Amino acid sequence: MFVKEIEQELYIPNNIFSSYAMHDIVYFDIETTGFDKEEDKIILVSLGAYKTKSKFVVKQYYAEELDDEIKLLYAFSKDIEGYEKWCSYNGIAFDEPFVEKRMIKNDVSFMFPEKHIDLYRIIRPYYKQLGMERCNLKTVEKYIGINRKDRINGGESVKLYYEYLKNKDIRLRDTIMLHNYEDVLNLPKIFKLVYKIEQDSSLIPMNAITDKQLNYLTFLLTKNNINLNKDIEKISKKAASRIINNILKGNKDVEKLNKIINNSY
Repeated sequence: MFVKEIEQELYIPNNIFSSYAMHDIVYFDIETTGFDKEEDKIILVSLGAYKTKSKFVVKQYYAEELDDEIKLLYAFSKDIEGYEKWCSYNGIAFDEPFVEKRMIKNDVSFMFPEKHIDLYRIIRPYYKQLGMERCNLKTVEKYIGINRKDRINGGESVKLYYEYLKNKDIRLRDTIMLHNYEDVLNLPKIFKLVYKIEQDSSLIPMNAITDKQLNYLTFLLTKNNINLNKDIEKISKKAASRIINNILKGNKDVEKLNKIINNSY
């Protein structure tokens, strides 16, 4: 396994940095040989964290052989210990369940951070109103003015990796690692867009809660003395439906209800 650590100046405005307690978050992304959690393997993990308010450190674990996956997972599980929050882009749907399956498959003990901040799920309900044609990571990066050195995508990284296994060309390894490095390095910068979305009251999410749902949910919350930490006028129809059903079944746990909102986009 090849391990690389890079320290980078990465300044985020103080109001945004403190609003999201960004120094308490570990930022991550993975590269795999495919989408099958049972058969495919993780070949690269990048973890980022703030050392100070302006110094951001990215640590990368690269599997020089397919069998290095277990070493990679052990190192990964150790380095996320102690973090209560981690951040990804579309990691709730892909990265987290993939890592979990591979940890179990390789019999690696682990405990994930309790809260997963998935920037994709925060931005997706608003991307069309913001003028973006797509909501993939590179489109969002371009929208906020990020210019990447990396020129490949995830599919190309798999092809390059299999070439690397044959000839051990360090240039191929560096190309793959740069792609994953920039995926993680740019995550904190996207909080500027998250902050903009949350401050702009004119933005209404796609598939937003209906007036009927809003009235009924407001009634249920008041009746049961439940105070959600969210602007319920902006939650999705899906989230509203699930919260209403949960309250009707007797669930008044604010933390669990808020979690439904976070995972329903």
